[in-house]
Amino acid sequence: MVIRRGVAAGLAALLTIGFSPVMAQQATGAISGKATDEAKKPYTNYTVQLRDAESGQLVGTVPLDAKGLFAFSNLELSRRFLVELYEVKDKKVICTEGPYPLLPNAASRSNVNIDCGAAPAALWLLAAGAGTVAAVAVATESASK
Repeated sequence: MVIRRGVAAGLAALLTIGFSPVMAQQATGAISGKATDEAKKPYTNYTVQLRDAESGQLVGTVPLDAKGLFAFSNLELSRRFLVELYEVKDKKVICTEGPYPLLPNAASRSNVNIDCGAAPAALWLLAAGAGTVAAVAVATESASK
């Protein structure tokens, strides 16, 4: 009897307040772009892989379309993603871009340009980490004097 009243009260509240389809959907993000600077025709010889920057796990793979474009959707927010150009024939990652954060206030990134000529993301991350370690070492040494 108590359960029925609780269900009835809940339904009445939904009818009174209204039920928005937006509330029912979980917020997700998207990443899209092009690989025409690095992929050679035919673009069907390449795919784009999306990797979680924190865990290193592969999130998805999509082929390049006839124009060298790619798109990932329904991505979890509050995560950072690496975008990898993968050559199917040689079975190797050509280059990596990112990481690209997807946040509730910036849930999509539509202008990703895979350009292997730029410094790889992994090198930027290593450099940033080395800089942080050096700064901590200097600060620790200065504090001990």
